[in-house]
Amino acid sequence: MSSHQRETLAHRAWLVAALSYCLLLLTLSLEHWWLNPPAVDSPLLIWLARIGPLLIFIPGVRCKWPRSFAWLCFVVLFYFTSAVVDAFLGEDISGWIQTTLCVTLFISSMFYIRWHYQGLKWKLHETTNEAG
Repeated sequence: MSSHQRETLAHRAWLVAALSYCLLLLTLSLEHWWLNPPAVDSPLLIWLARIGPLLIFIPGVRCKWPRSFAWLCFVVLFYFTSAVVDAFLGEDISGWIQTTLCVTLFISSMFYIRWHYQGLKWKLHETTNEAG
């Protein structure tokens, strides 16, 4: 498989990861503001505390930084555990949707990292073969 094919696979994995990331932010926000609004004085503060860890990765997702995706995978595990509990205890379908989005985000991020670095390795291999 050539470096161009690896780059194409990496780009597709990035698209899936970015879409899953945005949809996860959207579903968490919709759940907080519409489905299960908290009965507290400052719902904005709770919302920011809830999605804040995900918001940190916006620049990394936009710029396709593999290291940001690696750290995002660690953070998504916390959201995954919460979503699984919500899925089995909740009455609505949002827990199942969030679980699916977390799994999709995790897997596509891992594939993006793998294919990105494989593409770089193959590109280096191709340039050294052309020079030699």
